[in-house]
Amino acid sequence: MFESPNQERKARRIVPVTVGLVSAACEQNQPNLRWDEETLGHEFLIQQASTVNVNAATQLLTVTLVAIQDTSQRLRDALSQEISLVQQAMEWGEATPTQHWDQLVAVRGTLSDLKHNLRVLLGYMEYAEKLATIVAEISYLSGNIAASDAICERIAHATRACRNQEQLTHDLQIISLELQQRVIVNTPELQEKIVSDDTASEADQSSPSNSDNVKQKTKKGI
Repeated sequence: MFESPNQERKARRIVPVTVGLVSAACEQNQPNLRWDEETLGHEFLIQQASTVNVNAATQLLTVTLVAIQDTSQRLRDALSQEISLVQQAMEWGEATPTQHWDQLVAVRGTLSDLKHNLRVLLGYMEYAEKLATIVAEISYLSGNIAASDAICERIAHATRACRNQEQLTHDLQIISLELQQRVIVNTPELQEKIVSDDTASEADQSSPSNSDNVKQKTKKGI
């Protein structure tokens, strides 16, 4: 079946219009590849990278601080248990059961491990604060003032929290030290079992006889 000339003329008129509409739609869907200084400039990209670094440094500070707080609390709990055991041993004297001494030895083993772990974590925090300080400076220089202020506040908070934990632990250690020094004076027969090696060395250094020996050696050396 053949088409009439009128139908052929209609088809010829419709085809160019359809092609024109498709071409216009493709042009509208093409992405804008022009350079935008606000979104692709070097300064903006540096600011974006500094924001990522601030988030990473903040996470590092937070995780390390939580570990320090947890370890410090466990250390203080062990110190409190040691103080309680020493006080009971002083009350019981030579009648203190063997299990009590074994428990005291176990607690001091835990104390030694916790002190080591805390020293390691404090070392981590020192480097984390240095890293966060560098990130804060880079953010400030790149113009990302908000991120710089945020990480500076986080550094200050972590520093205060660490000092607070150290002070609480130090106060309890002083109580334990004073208690063991009283054992040396009042119950010397229990000194070997109650007094830890660290306390004994500190007590020997502060004792009058030891200081006299040091003076005599100094005089001889002169």
